[in-house]
Amino acid sequence: MSRVTKLLFMAVIAAAVLVSGCTKPPVQEMDNARAAMKAAQEGGAEMCAGTEYLAAKQKLEAAEAKVAEAEKGGDKSELYKQAKAELIEAAADFEKVKLVAAERAKVNEQAKAELAAAKNNLAANAEDGAKYSATYQAAKAKLDEAQGLIDKCEGEKALAVLKSVSTDNDTIQKEIAEGKAASMKADTKGSAAASTPVAGSVEDIMKYKVVRGDNLWNISKAKYLNPFMWPLIYWANKEQIKDPDLIFPGQVFKIRKDVDADKAKAVDYSKHRGPWSLFDGK
Repeated sequence: MSRVTKLLFMAVIAAAVLVSGCTKPPVQEMDNARAAMKAAQEGGAEMCAGTEYLAAKQKLEAAEAKVAEAEKGGDKSELYKQAKAELIEAAADFEKVKLVAAERAKVNEQAKAELAAAKNNLAANAEDGAKYSATYQAAKAKLDEAQGLIDKCEGEKALAVLKSVSTDNDTIQKEIAEGKAASMKADTKGSAAASTPVAGSVEDIMKYKVVRGDNLWNISKAKYLNPFMWPLIYWANKEQIKDPDLIFPGQVFKIRKDVDADKAKAVDYSKHRGPWSLFDGK
């Protein structure tokens, strides 16, 4: 065999090998891509890196479709070539997705811890917060929102919501303090109103026990700071006082407190009634 013939023979063999290599399905690349997808799934990629996971999965499915087409009689050389490239990309993408999912899961765990702390803080003010603070209800809604985000592995967003809840806590404390102060003020006013004596009521009347040497003039001076108001005592105790000049030790007189309406009348009576007389009946 001549040298030229040998070279031609070797070229034919090389071409056959090359063609044969291009018509083999990318089995190893398929296995690698599927193994990478499984690892990503186990790492929580479907929840914590859903968008990226779906994109990688679509590349894998596209490559699988090309392999299936080649096996049905398509252009194996071209289809296997394209499938192999897509499978290599898909495997690399799944590796990246796994890392992304792990990082997001870590942030999500942080958000869970902060949510638990925020719930405890809010629970400590539950009774007063519900009673006095409008911000308390808004903060509770934010905690529910944060929980929903955590359930979807959106820890970053949940942390942002929880940060605003932390700010709300200061407002809640302020509103509770203001609400309690207002409530105490209202209670004080209510108590004062309830304890204000009504004219003629028991609270409007004092008691005074007569001692030796007493007379209405001196008792009026002591109780009303005006001796000319003695008729008020006389009129309030007519069942005991038959004559204003005759009172006796041991008698207990009612002394009215609210006397503004009758003060002028009493003073006028005291100054113009004339000399006293025993049992004058006036």
